[in-house]
Amino acid sequence: MIASRKSRLARIQAERVAAALRKQHPHIDVLHHWVESEGDQHSAGLLAHVGGKGLFTNAVDRAVKDGLADVAVHSLKDLPVRRDEGVPGMQLAAVPKRAPVHDCLISRDRLGRLKDLPPGALLGTSSPRRAAQVRQQRPDLRVAVLRGNVDTRLNRVLAASTESGGETFDATILAAAGLHRLGLAEHAERPLSVEAVLPAAGQGALALCCRAVDHVTLQRCLPLNSSRASTAVHAEREVVGRLGADCYSPIAVLAEQIPAEQTVAERNADSHWFRLRVRVMSADGGTCLEADERCKTGDLPRLVKSVTRDLADRGAVGLLAQASASPIPDTVPDRPAARATPATGPAPH
Repeated sequence: MIASRKSRLARIQAERVAAALRKQHPHIDVLHHWVESEGDQHSAGLLAHVGGKGLFTNAVDRAVKDGLADVAVHSLKDLPVRRDEGVPGMQLAAVPKRAPVHDCLISRDRLGRLKDLPPGALLGTSSPRRAAQVRQQRPDLRVAVLRGNVDTRLNRVLAASTESGGETFDATILAAAGLHRLGLAEHAERPLSVEAVLPAAGQGALALCCRAVDHVTLQRCLPLNSSRASTAVHAEREVVGRLGADCYSPIAVLAEQIPAEQTVAERNADSHWFRLRVRVMSADGGTCLEADERCKTGDLPRLVKSVTRDLADRGAVGLLAQASASPIPDTVPDRPAARATPATGPAPH
């Protein structure tokens, strides 16, 4: 029995995992148990202000813990990093092959780059990470909270008006992985490079969680695990945890394996390398601490410790603590009478 949220994206993700489990274990029946999470019950404001950590995952994990299901399927970036913020007794059993990690710009005019948005444009997002990176590159833009499922956010940008009478947004940013899984690939045709908008830890990955004592389910899930994806997301989550951050902090982390042809190695065993990129920002994007390092796969845990220690010494922990106070305004600001002048100099795209 698979437990998952009721949203369309969560259902699609759970059904994909179910199909993979049936293929691996054709002799077992795979059914679904749908759960409404706490995050689904809050449609406005910042999630960090109504509980934050575990809002989208803990109710699903509790269904597994209580014996209503055997395995929980989550978007991995929603999982709390610290064990004491999750449901006790649960274990990450597998991380399947990762989908594309990048974000996509969604705009009414089908623009492809942040620098193409007009001065004073209103961009909606509930992600402090996205908001801070947008503000860094385009301080002239207005950024306000936009929550809801993918379809809701698309409609608030692409529709001429909203049923609720609220203001439409000029642009938003959505994860390419979710768009592809929902069959909305046409909206993923304008990807933002990871250099412009670095993704969240675990973005594009799914998490299969079960009871730590349920060795049968652990063994059944194990064939779905991708060692490359698992290595990457564990390193990313370790960075977030060591800096005292969470998925509602303006922190971006990406660990990705470097193609063997791009490495110089004397032995095949040395040809597997990872690149680790971290970006810690103030809420307004005015301060940005970055790290970009490479190492052999076996040295990745040591690199995580080294990078986070260096970032902490440079003030990352304090920066994240300050940003947690009010990362994005809860209300849409009035449009200025005269639009601001765009930031000077070339903007990443």
